[in-house]
Amino acid sequence: MKELLRSLTSEQDNRQENFWKFVDQNVRQLAADLAEKILELQLQAQLQAAWNQRTATRCGYRNGYYNRWLTTPHGQLRIRVPRPRKGAVDTKVVFDRYQRRIADVERILRHAYLLGTSTRGLAGLAEQIFGGSISHQTISQLMKWLDEKLVRWRQQPIKPVYPVVYIDGMHVDIVGGDRMVMLVMGQRQDGVKEVLGFCVSIGERCKPLLEDLRDRGLENVQLFVSDESGPIRYAMQEVYPLVNWQSCTFHRLSRLRVTIGHRIYRDQMVQEAACVFRCESLGAALDTAAAWRIRWKRTAPSAVEQFVHGIRNSLMFYELPKRWWKRVHTNNHMERQIRTLRQRLRLMGCFHDESAVERAVFGQLLRWHKIKLTHNT
Repeated sequence: MKELLRSLTSEQDNRQENFWKFVDQNVRQLAADLAEKILELQLQAQLQAAWNQRTATRCGYRNGYYNRWLTTPHGQLRIRVPRPRKGAVDTKVVFDRYQRRIADVERILRHAYLLGTSTRGLAGLAEQIFGGSISHQTISQLMKWLDEKLVRWRQQPIKPVYPVVYIDGMHVDIVGGDRMVMLVMGQRQDGVKEVLGFCVSIGERCKPLLEDLRDRGLENVQLFVSDESGPIRYAMQEVYPLVNWQSCTFHRLSRLRVTIGHRIYRDQMVQEAACVFRCESLGAALDTAAAWRIRWKRTAPSAVEQFVHGIRNSLMFYELPKRWWKRVHTNNHMERQIRTLRQRLRLMGCFHDESAVERAVFGQLLRWHKIKLTHNT
């Protein structure tokens, strides 16, 4: 203590660092001492005799100690565990059998993983915070607690309360190639959006995913919204052949802008094209599209024909009640969700396999409350 006081009263710049190092060391030592004292009392109660005490009720004898390392929020502790000659002392009050980390440490590491830290980054973080090294393989084992929750979530029934369903996907890197994470999001009558399911596949194959959602109860869907991906459209036609499909208007306008290129009339042309999706009825929208086509077909014929081709696919939202029109004519909220998810997963680096990807995606969606383990209840 005197050496600490001398270091604190000196003019050194690291006085604050010295003080907190002293506090950390003493807290760590105090935690270890308390754990050892509890274990000594536990052994005394088990043997029914204190150290060198002769009693008629003694049940055994002491047999020295063995060291046990335990990672705690206070750091890595070395605890001397007393040992009887026969059997073992009950240590559950301090740690479980074969336990190397207490629950609070694992909870912190799991939360850091869900914030987007890679397994290797978590290993370094654990060494800085808790003073003990943890391999990235151990971190991967800690994250497997999500597997059971993921299985249970995928088995939950889905109530038919989603008139509009959105589908989109994103690329992820795994060892030996890349995969697509396909997400399906449903929107209820009150506007709340929830992720109903996701899968990891080669390309944008989502037919098995849609079949699983249908078997679990996803019915009464009035409209699917996605981009013009061929595999997505094929899956919807196979699983839900009677449900209308809406081509995202934002993607259609974006393609128009790219097709026009850097021309002085591009902004005006796109702005007028966007008016097609703000009309008061389907007939008015078709008339507006026809007038726009006549106005611009000589200026940019290729871009005009590409925009108006299949325009009805982007006007399917008029089949729904008017209060839905603004909500469903684009897939932008799904795009924002995927963009945020991509940012988180990119920090985790290249995944080892598809199970690791599913674990990471499920953890992020669970943390954002986009899925519920008590689904639709």
